[in-house]
Amino acid sequence: MLLPGEVVPLHIFEERYKLLVQERLDGGEFGVVLVEDGTLRECGCSARVAELLEELDDGRLNILVEGGRRFRILELRTPDDPEAVYLSGLIGYYEDEEPEAPEELRAGVLEVFRKMLVLMGVDSPKEPAGEAPLSFRVAAAFDFGAALKQELLEALSESQRLETLLRVMDALLPQLRLRKEREEAIRGNGKGY
Repeated sequence: MLLPGEVVPLHIFEERYKLLVQERLDGGEFGVVLVEDGTLRECGCSARVAELLEELDDGRLNILVEGGRRFRILELRTPDDPEAVYLSGLIGYYEDEEPEAPEELRAGVLEVFRKMLVLMGVDSPKEPAGEAPLSFRVAAAFDFGAALKQELLEALSESQRLETLLRVMDALLPQLRLRKEREEAIRGNGKGY
């Protein structure tokens, strides 16, 4: 799972993916698509190799990839030997139908985002940096799970994505508060001070 603007480390060990990455080290993009229960999702995100971290003696690679543009698979091309050669296909990029969100919604998401960071022990919480829409930057900052990230990837509205994130983050705040209270109680030898 990868979102636009998100940077993730990958350990490449399968021969077909070593081939793919070697072909893209000097530029170009490849697609990252979620597979759930053996089913390839229709929407994915393009990726580029941002950095080659390590090339091991046996050809395995540790890389950083950065998410680019969202796409839909229009036609899937299955290779004769799917164990040796990666899947390819024809894709179409897509954009939001409504790219901007109301400022009040953006501010509300950032407020809850900062509260979550404070409860997680971050001293100076800041808006996540980057050029991607705010929803993708916030979602990339936490591990919300593949299902939510896929929902956000497929959504065609920044407002819709931000509303979804706000609902999820609001639901997480009580759990984070309880965890912080427990940690403080443990540090206070069970007395809470």
